[in-house]
Amino acid sequence: MNHTDELSSSLDKSWKGFSAAWKTARAKSSEKSIHDLRVSTRRLIAALDLARSLYKRDDIAELQRHFRKVLKRMGPLRDVQVQLENLTHLPQSGMIVEYKKSLERREQRKIDNLPDDLKRGVKRQLSVGYKEVRSKFSRLYDSGGKKKIQRDVERVLTLRSNEFAKAKRRFRRLQPADEEALHEMRIALKKLRYTVEAAQPVLGASAQQRTRKMHAFQQLLGETRDIEILRNELKEWAAKKGKIIAIVPALTLLQEKREKLLSKIIQSAMEFGEISKAGTSRPVVERTHAQRVAGTVIAQESSSVGPGQTGNTSG
Repeated sequence: MNHTDELSSSLDKSWKGFSAAWKTARAKSSEKSIHDLRVSTRRLIAALDLARSLYKRDDIAELQRHFRKVLKRMGPLRDVQVQLENLTHLPQSGMIVEYKKSLERREQRKIDNLPDDLKRGVKRQLSVGYKEVRSKFSRLYDSGGKKKIQRDVERVLTLRSNEFAKAKRRFRRLQPADEEALHEMRIALKKLRYTVEAAQPVLGASAQQRTRKMHAFQQLLGETRDIEILRNELKEWAAKKGKIIAIVPALTLLQEKREKLLSKIIQSAMEFGEISKAGTSRPVVERTHAQRVAGTVIAQESSSVGPGQTGNTSG
C-alpha cells in the first residue's frame, strides 16, 4: 500500500469516528458523548491538515472551518459538563449544591438546543464536503509521489512540534503558571498529538507509544485548566450572591489540587520533551532531508528544556 492509500485510509478512519460520535451525541448528550464528538472532530481536522499539505486546495481549508464550527458549538456544553464532574469531588455543602443545581439547569438548556447544533442537514453538508475532498485526494498518487508525501508529512509534523516547543517556552518564561500560556500550550499539544495519529500510517508503529504518552500529558494539563475554570466561575457566582466566604474551603481545595497538578507538570516536562519530537521510524527514501527535518525538531526541543532543567509542557 502506498503512502497516499495509507493516508486515505487514515482519513476514512477519522471520518467514520466523527460520524459515529455525531450520531451518539445526537441520541445521548452525555459528558462522554460530547467529549468523544469533540475529540473525533479534532482528529478529523488534523487528518485534513495532512491532506491539505499534499493536495493544496482551498476546499480543504473551507471544510476544516466547518468542522471547527462543530467544536465551537459543543464547547459551552462540554465546559458545563466538566464543571459538574469536578464538583462531585468537593464536599457537598449548601452553596456547592446550589451551584451544582444552577449548572445542571444550564446544562439542560444547552442539551435542549443540541438538535439545532447537530442538525441532520449540517451533517449532510459535512458529508458532501468530505466525500469531494476524499475523492480528489485518492487520485493524488503517482510514480514519484512517495518522496513528496514523506517530505510533506514531515513538514507538517515539524510545524506542529515547533508550535508546541514555542508554547512550552512561553509557559516556562511566564512562571508562576499563566493560564493563557497553559491553554496555548495545551492546544499546541493537541494539534501535535492528533497530527501524529493521522500520520501514523507513514510514521509506523512507534507513533502509537508516542501518542499514548502525549495523551496522558494532555489529560494532566487539561485537568489543571478545568480546575482553574471551575475555581474562577464558582468564585464569580458566589461573589454575585454575596456568599464568597461560604465557599472559601472549596476554593482552597481546588487551589491545592491545581498546585499539585502543576508540580506534576513540571516534574514530567523533561521526559515529555523527548516524547514530543517528530520524526519517522520507517526507513526514509530521502535520508538527507529526513535527517535534517528530525534534527531541526530535536534541536528546538533541546533548547526548550535543557539538561538538568525543569519546564512546563501542555497538551
